[in-house]
Amino acid sequence: MIEKAQLEIEHDLAVGDWIRDSLAPWIPFSEDPVTIGIVMPKGLESYLLVRHTGLGDTHGGLGKETLTTLSETLSKFTSTPEVCFHALWEGQGWMHPGSIAVLKRLKYPKLHRFFRPVTIRISWKLATRKRIRNQVQSLDHLQANTLPEGIMAAERFNLPNRAYLLMRGTLAEAKNIGWIFSESFHSQSPNLLWPSDRAWILATEIDFNVTLIGGSESLIASILDISSLTSQRFLVTDTIAELPIAEY
Repeated sequence: MIEKAQLEIEHDLAVGDWIRDSLAPWIPFSEDPVTIGIVMPKGLESYLLVRHTGLGDTHGGLGKETLTTLSETLSKFTSTPEVCFHALWEGQGWMHPGSIAVLKRLKYPKLHRFFRPVTIRISWKLATRKRIRNQVQSLDHLQANTLPEGIMAAERFNLPNRAYLLMRGTLAEAKNIGWIFSESFHSQSPNLLWPSDRAWILATEIDFNVTLIGGSESLIASILDISSLTSQRFLVTDTIAELPIAEY
């Protein structure tokens, strides 16, 4: 069993209103070019993206090593590293029953082929009854997780086309978010992370292979100097097509 991250459910969703108010309109299927401003709020001094090329980085997520490296620098450019907001997209597959599974070798494969149609029908009926009975989502299908108890039932922090679980805690706790399934721990980087003084914001959009950061020129310059990271500047007015955000 793993310990819970030192994070609390943030019930005051207005703490993120400044982000929503500063985003560019996100209109699906519009003929107008889509800018990076649909993800990153305008008004910050400088912006930079970090490519997901480090150990443990994935498409749509930062590995613990990269997140720790960034957090160490980010902590130096805020007056409130002890009060930060961590937002996770509610559609992360591991949060929902049926989205992850363990494959096991069958001891009697011939018998399995015989009983499989019956098993599927029974399992489907039981699963349907369980969904009806348990309207409130939970993380009970996991062996363990580090999120606050009851967060799946908490009100969501909403941005255009995205809804998030919102938590409050120290910046250092960002690297302690994760879950256990099949006896393995899987870390989960926040999709949005910002301090209460709004000195910067980090965004790892689920469809991007980069993490976006906005903040002071001094912060951006410091991250550019980190040799272990592959990063480059951008403007919120740049179109998504101009940036290497979806490269696998």
